[in-house]
Amino acid sequence: MNIIKRTNSKGDKITLYYDYGRKAGQSPSTGIFIYSKPKTQAEKNHNKQALDLLEVKKSQNIIEQQSIGTAYITT
Repeated sequence: MNIIKRTNSKGDKITLYYDYGRKAGQSPSTGIFIYSKPKTQAEKNHNKQALDLLEVKKSQNIIEQQSIGTAYITT
């Protein structure tokens, strides 16, 4: 599973998407954005926390995909 980065029209934020394929509907949004050029310390902290959260979501998604067909129930 890959992560796609798409810049908004203003160019100040980058929205992150999952990449499951190239067809329609195969790039759902993660709901996370980062600042492309953080200006303040708060924006830098936001970027760091957002990327950490993205790693957690990515790990959870991988576990869910690997548990298909097993007795393991994800929560």
